[in-house]
Amino acid sequence: MTYPQRSSRPLQRWPVLGIALAPLLMALLGLTHPADLTASNAQHWTMLHQLLIPLFPLIGVNLWWLLADLPGPFSWVARLGAFVYGVYYPAVDLLAGIGTGRLLSQGVNRHAPAVQVLFQQGNSLGDIGNVGLLLSCGLTIVALWLLAGRTVLPGAICLLLGAWLFTQHHIYRPWGVVGMVLLSLGFAALMWAKLRGSER
Repeated sequence: MTYPQRSSRPLQRWPVLGIALAPLLMALLGLTHPADLTASNAQHWTMLHQLLIPLFPLIGVNLWWLLADLPGPFSWVARLGAFVYGVYYPAVDLLAGIGTGRLLSQGVNRHAPAVQVLFQQGNSLGDIGNVGLLLSCGLTIVALWLLAGRTVLPGAICLLLGAWLFTQHHIYRPWGVVGMVLLSLGFAALMWAKLRGSER
């Protein structure tokens, strides 16, 4: 007796949903992100960035996920860019987020040199991560185009626009939140395109 073969399509929903989750959570947290650090919101500022510690690197992990099993130089340079992002961008969270929040919680003035140094150092390291992210997003799209063709276009547009908004506005309302939503949509659409391309 032969049994009908079960379709693998329902299982493919999970990678599409899973890869969209981290930036979507970051968008929701971004809705609570204060526009600026003050003594009155320092505790919330610190707690928020503590919650973001495991989430920021997942943007780089998502790029590696999209690049899994994709050969060629574009894929490898894209992986390197994602690694650079994952190493350097979290410094924004740790220094300009948690570090400054803790200082203000202890009564340090917002404009004190120690606070300014943490902001400047965190942002400088974050800028390196931003370059890695934009490079990785662009080359990931090229690598996926070679696999799936024009089906990557919707996801590519969302990913590039979302990444650019993220590098310019962090997760601040409104544009940083919009950037995270676009990253979520872009990752999901590109994963769907990759899975379709792999079935050819």
